[in-house]
Amino acid sequence: MKRLLFGFALGTALVYGWRRLVGEEAEPQPSWTGTDNDPEDLGSVDDDLLARTREQAAQEEQAEAEEAGPRQPS
Repeated sequence: MKRLLFGFALGTALVYGWRRLVGEEAEPQPSWTGTDNDPEDLGSVDDDLLARTREQAAQEEQAEAEEAGPRQPS
């Protein structure tokens, strides 16, 4: 029984080592489609956030200007 288990372990190690030497991947690389972790989308997310922040700041400045504009000191 020990020889059988040792044989399986040795065979597995040899196959694994051979695949590593040849350069084959043991597991396929994950597909990024349909996930939130797509590296290509990270740049567009940052750009969207920056654009939203700039729009919000511009709207706040405009609102402050409108509030200050109609008032006239008496």
